[in-house]
Amino acid sequence: MIGTGDMARRELAALGDALSQAERGEGRHSPATLAARLMRVAALHPRAMDNSLLWQVNDLVASRDVGDRFKLVVVRMGWASIVQAEFKAWGLRPVDPAEAMRVQAA
Repeated sequence: MIGTGDMARRELAALGDALSQAERGEGRHSPATLAARLMRVAALHPRAMDNSLLWQVNDLVASRDVGDRFKLVVVRMGWASIVQAEFKAWGLRPVDPAEAMRVQAA
């Protein structure tokens, strides 16, 4: 991970939240802005996604022949591949250390 690990995980979690809102039709998240956020998150997790996958995601999101719902699915798949790679590399860890302590105390 580039930068701090906590910041990279927060960005990944925030993208997941934004994708969930867009899939439910809430918020103002277009597929293009979500793809841009995916690129930023992928830069924070350089080992997690191959560049060819990122190019394909961008090509599909930029296409006029593909509907917005499908574009969201493509961005979600890119996000999920980062989550899976990070899980394989680091395991499951809470984003917020204070939250981790609260969960352990409970």
